[in-house]
Amino acid sequence: MTVCVWCQRPLKTSLTLAQFWRWGPVTPPDICVPCQGRLSPISGQHCPQCGRQQTTCQLCQDCQRWDQPLVNRALYCYDAEMKAYMQQYKFQGDYALQRVLQRALATALTQLTYDILVPIPIAQSTWQSRGFNQVTGWLTGQAYYQVLQVIDQDKATPQSAKNRAQRFLLTPQPFTLAPQAKDLCHGQRVLLLDDVYTTGRTLRHAATQINLTGAKAVTSLTLAR
Repeated sequence: MTVCVWCQRPLKTSLTLAQFWRWGPVTPPDICVPCQGRLSPISGQHCPQCGRQQTTCQLCQDCQRWDQPLVNRALYCYDAEMKAYMQQYKFQGDYALQRVLQRALATALTQLTYDILVPIPIAQSTWQSRGFNQVTGWLTGQAYYQVLQVIDQDKATPQSAKNRAQRFLLTPQPFTLAPQAKDLCHGQRVLLLDDVYTTGRTLRHAATQINLTGAKAVTSLTLAR
């Protein structure tokens, strides 16, 4: 019996007429209908720089504080349901939950213009405790390049445990460029990929390093804002 990867309830598969006449195997969904509606897609008016959903198309207060513009597209609001999803997938290591957002990310990537996809890396200590990079876990065969490396391999305090002031002002540059970074990124449109945009500090640190390669442009995509 197939179950939803998120809530573990049995999945019901309904055949469409086209599927019936195709006479082939039917791929069951990964998540149930109720779980498909748990996350809140960002739609309508949003901040033109960071992608935060809001009631106007003006720069949000966070973006007004930055003197380093970075255009980010975000797919979902970081609400209670998204927080619960990230807790189970990212921090509890439930890797099967990668499938919840794979289709949405794949669709978003086809709508963006870029040459090089660069996921935000994780520290070696995180690899050892979690066993996977939550960002690359959402990819489904899309080519990406690890041109960034984490400087501090033993982070004392994870980003999720810091308050907004610590993230916004006090976070030092955590990345360095990999040896092949300049050859890959020079003259290219680079798209950074991360899980959650909070203040934008991490992505701007990454963009600062990518810009050193002579990249043509640097933008970003996050699953949540």
